[in-house]
Amino acid sequence: MKTRKIKKQLEMIDKHLANAEEYIARNVNVKSSSQFHLEDWNGKSGHPLWMRDHMIPRTKKARAKVEKALERIIAKEKEI
Repeated sequence: MKTRKIKKQLEMIDKHLANAEEYIARNVNVKSSSQFHLEDWNGKSGHPLWMRDHMIPRTKKARAKVEKALERIIAKEKEI
């Protein structure tokens, strides 16, 4: 159950990173419709420089943490 949830998280993170890379390639600044710009983390809006310098590195770091958690769960399952 946990591994399925984590794998789903990894898919979403990969999707957001792919959206961000595509968005940066267009080099267009699309304003988010939400007040707090939370949609910017989905990789579909925001300033391209912010995406390149902040969003993508932070998302990759979060992805690494999720991968590490998945590896720990798999290791525990193998022990048992």
